Amino acid sequence: MSTAEAHIPEAQAKAEKRADAPVCRLDLSIGTRNTDSEMLPSKYDSIKELQTETRAESRQARLAMKRLQGTVRKVVKSCTEIEEKLSTMEERTMAVQADVVTLREQTIAHDGQLSYIMWKLEDQENRQRRNNLRFLGIIEGAEAEVTAIQKEFSMKYAETWLNEYVPK
Repeated sequence: MSTAEAHIPEAQAKAEKRADAPVCRLDLSIGTRNTDSEMLPSKYDSIKELQTETRAESRQARLAMKRLQGTVRKVVKSCTEIEEKLSTMEERTMAVQADVVTLREQTIAHDGQLSYIMWKLEDQENRQRRNNLRFLGIIEGAEAEVTAIQKEFSMKYAETWLNEYVPK
């Protein structure tokens, strides 16, 4: 209920109180009020009072409307900015999705290449083992012992070679 509607019952109550009082009478021949009734309240005065109250409330309503319009403008501006940001985000999201698809395809290709390379590495290791020297009587995995034997053999051979072929 607006403030103007709230004042209507109040104004009606005032008018009913005044209804019991004698009403101001105009002397039509002269066009002025009777001297007896100048002191009495009139319906004209109550109407003037209502008009004044209505004008004041109308001003307040206009001010409130202007404030609301300003608020609506701000909200519309904010919504427009949000729409722009959202469209930018959507574009970026679509670009990222395209990149993700490309990266998935590359990952699948790289997985295939990695599997092939791992197979090749294993094959090369197996070929290398086949080409290794085999020492009979030495247990596989005894690298420290093999290394010691190799050093001993190398030193003896080197000493013999140096003694035979290098002039002193």
